[in-house]
Amino acid sequence: MFRSFAVLTLIIGSAALLQGCQTATEKLEKRLKVGEPVGRVYFAKYEEVEAAIKQAMIKYPQRVDNTEDGIFETDYVKGEARFRPPQGGADFSPGYRYRLLIRLVRGKTTEKPAVKVMVTKQIELANDFFASPQPVASDGLEENVVLYRIGREITVARALVKANDKANATKEKSGL
Repeated sequence: MFRSFAVLTLIIGSAALLQGCQTATEKLEKRLKVGEPVGRVYFAKYEEVEAAIKQAMIKYPQRVDNTEDGIFETDYVKGEARFRPPQGGADFSPGYRYRLLIRLVRGKTTEKPAVKVMVTKQIELANDFFASPQPVASDGLEENVVLYRIGREITVARALVKANDKANATKEKSGL
């Protein structure tokens, strides 16, 4: 009786473990696709989002900045300028380079303006000088960091405007 219970427990436990691993693997494969953009919607004016993008992307080499079409593209990032994850462990080969493509799409909710920002990281890995570079899937970390920075820049800009308005109202009250 005890032996059959132990075998049954072992079978159920291993099935649960295998199912968990399969689900994690499926999630990882779904998350990591070459050229898939990471996006976020900001409820702000197009001009505010564009200014926040320019401020958030100031350390990247700029290749294309088309305001009318909503396209911002960096030049290839190589060498020490490459993004390193905070947890470390990123040892890149010399042939590893990438560029970021940012697309803006204007939108509108019921009464608020909205802008969808999509960030695509195009990674290339050249094994040697003569071989053509192969595309590599991104982990999505740098894209999310860029989107976070854009959101923070919008928040800071709004806080500065609010503080400036408050200071001006105080000056008007005091008669200065």
